[in-house]
Amino acid sequence: MKQMINFNQEGLQGLHFFTEGLNFPIAVGTYSDWEETQVSYFLSSTRNRNLNEEDICCWCVDHQIEYQIMYPVKRYSVFRNPYKYFKFLQLKRKLKIFVRSSRITK
Repeated sequence: MKQMINFNQEGLQGLHFFTEGLNFPIAVGTYSDWEETQVSYFLSSTRNRNLNEEDICCWCVDHQIEYQIMYPVKRYSVFRNPYKYFKFLQLKRKLKIFVRSSRITK
C-alpha cells in the first residue's frame, strides 16, 4: 500500500496535522527544534482564528517548513467529487504563484 505522507524519515522530529475546518488536511513535518518551536507558536497563536488551507501552506513556505496537502489524487476521488478536485487544483495553483512571488521578493 502506498503511503499517504511522504516526508523524509531521516531526522524527522515531529508531525503536526491541521484538519479542523479544512477541506484538505495538511501535514507539517519538523526536522529541528527551531521548526518545532515555530509550529508550536503558530498553533498557539491561531487557536481562535479560522484559517484555510492556503493560509497554513503560505505560512509554511514563509518559514521554510515542509508541508503536505493530504488529498488522494486517484481516478475514483476525481470522478466521485469533481468540485473538490477542482478546489484542490485551485489551491495548488495559488500556492505555486505564491512560491514564485516569495522567491522574487527575497
